[in-house]
Amino acid sequence: MAKHINDLIASRRAVLGGLVGMPLLNLAGCATPGPAASSAAPPAVMNFASVAATNADTVSLPPGYSFRTLIAWGDALFDTVSVNFDPDTLTRAEQEQRFGQNCDMLAALPHTYAFPPPRNGDRLILCVNNEYASAELMFPALERMDQFSAAHLETLYTSVGVSIVEIERDDADWRALKNPAPGEGFNRRITPFTPVRISGPAAQHPWVVAASTVFNANEPGGGAGEVACGTLQNCAGGVTPWGTFLSAEENFDSMFAGTPEDVTEASRDDAYALDVLSHGYPAPYIPRRIAPSQYRIADNPHGPALFGWIVEIDPYDPNSTPKKRTALGRKKNECANTAIARDGRVAVYTGDDQRGEHLYKFVTRGRFDANNRAANMDLLDEGDLYAAQFLENGQGRWLKLTVETANAAAQAAESPIRFADQGDLVMRVRDAARLLDATPMDRPEDVEPVIDANWRGDGTVLIACTNNNERGFETPGNPRRESENPNTAQNNLPGHILRLDEANGDNAAERFTWDVFALCGDPDAPDLIHETRTGLHAHVSVDWNGQPTFTGDRFACPDNILLDSTHRVWIATDGSDAVFGDCNDNVVVTPANATLPRPVKRFLVGPVGAEICGPLLTPDERAFMCCIQHPGANTVAGQEYWQLRWTGAPPPSHFPDGGDRWPRSAVVVVTRDDGGRIGD
Repeated sequence: MAKHINDLIASRRAVLGGLVGMPLLNLAGCATPGPAASSAAPPAVMNFASVAATNADTVSLPPGYSFRTLIAWGDALFDTVSVNFDPDTLTRAEQEQRFGQNCDMLAALPHTYAFPPPRNGDRLILCVNNEYASAELMFPALERMDQFSAAHLETLYTSVGVSIVEIERDDADWRALKNPAPGEGFNRRITPFTPVRISGPAAQHPWVVAASTVFNANEPGGGAGEVACGTLQNCAGGVTPWGTFLSAEENFDSMFAGTPEDVTEASRDDAYALDVLSHGYPAPYIPRRIAPSQYRIADNPHGPALFGWIVEIDPYDPNSTPKKRTALGRKKNECANTAIARDGRVAVYTGDDQRGEHLYKFVTRGRFDANNRAANMDLLDEGDLYAAQFLENGQGRWLKLTVETANAAAQAAESPIRFADQGDLVMRVRDAARLLDATPMDRPEDVEPVIDANWRGDGTVLIACTNNNERGFETPGNPRRESENPNTAQNNLPGHILRLDEANGDNAAERFTWDVFALCGDPDAPDLIHETRTGLHAHVSVDWNGQPTFTGDRFACPDNILLDSTHRVWIATDGSDAVFGDCNDNVVVTPANATLPRPVKRFLVGPVGAEICGPLLTPDERAFMCCIQHPGANTVAGQEYWQLRWTGAPPPSHFPDGGDRWPRSAVVVVTRDDGGRIGD
């Protein structure tokens, strides 16, 4: 029978949203609903009316709530560019001083560093990932793809990476601030052309050295030891106890132009050939003739080796050089969330967001020093890297990824794969995880460890597995649903959320137990199989082991998770509309400490074609923020706009400016009309 959570859940993001003073989650005696549940705190209230399913092209909220746009793609970060944004005249130089496109994760830090972070504050530093660029949602005046020039494409590349912006509250109204010029204040853009440092065991890997030479030849002028490759495809991430932002590089394969023939020579190296197959580069749809040379596989076959890392950024120093922490492994990272273990070491959880990939944990060798911020700044360069193995009996193991264990496993399997050193292993960490029999997962995305006011973890972790559209059977950590044909393979289109409990409540442990927190789907579905708007068949039962995991509003494809100080889990979706076509992507809420089945209520619905990313609460929890990514990327019927754009069709969305304006990715801020706490 599925377990349930009986006590307060906190999270890394929630600590930044006002959870100082909260107790840790206590899971003692929580195997089943019953007597244990009666001793827990009462379920959190959700005193808002559930938002009806809608395909409206706006942000839909409960009565008594309002939203406004905080900042959107193209908004000026500095006084050195005009407040008027014209997407048709946008250049690389201008985009370097404007908010980026397709914003994803949000993290808010106090304007002045403090540990632990305070519960209040009217001025914050907002760190935002700009995941990728949608060519069809840029340069509205272009009528054909062949009108894209090299300058257009360079500007498109510059629109991704990271945007950092100061925000402040005047009365109850939050607004983004402009700085006089770059370096004068905390506002900043980090793009795929910004100098960075490659640190940790893979810093001198032959692929890194070769690729760095090409990048620096195309972008000269960086400092000694720097590589002008910046960062890109930044999806989720995290924040450290010492006040830095961790940005996770994900689908970097889509930024390298070329064809399979362009990697033929380099693919004579078996390790490289495996890397090409695993990560799927190059991207044949990027016009090679106009792509920046360093992003052409033919000119820079090892260029992808500089990406797929966790990037650490100091938001308190706009002149600091971001560092790629290679010790955490190269993969399609989705997040990087931290918890301080019992002995003071720091655990960092990451998910590899691709079907059949793995869940990872890194534990630092050094210990966090709360009284010396500078002493913590390189903790992420040394430590132990693990991949998760889920077992059928509800137990699990963290498999330590070392050269010795991986090579021994390869030899035992009669595999030709070998790793020269730890730098080579972290470069090809997917190969090592497979050799050691880590569990393939249904796209692990957000991985949220429970922490207290002093960032100490109690070993509890929630894991959002967005979905898997390939047919398969139930495996540990990857449940399948009630079915009329239980012996037939099925997909997991709606996704699910897992709970993991580290042994002895220690985030540095090498063993854990696991359980299903929620099977996403429709608790009121009349049939076990639901037909999506594009004709696919989705198994939508929310039952696991004969018991429903939740009731109330249906949802699918959990992406990001936020947990607040009143026992509620806020779940943002990415692709829920592809399963349940009558409702755009949305945010749902459930009390973490309710007995099964937990009630779920829909709090927010986004505009047409957008996914909802980066849910965040301000320190006093009187404002909720989230990203509206790629509004207009598809129609209500599910047709992708890139298939329509070059036929002259207008975009399906006009968010956030309305009318017939071109859509823009944006950060929105939601407040209660009476100024009260969100959700109460």
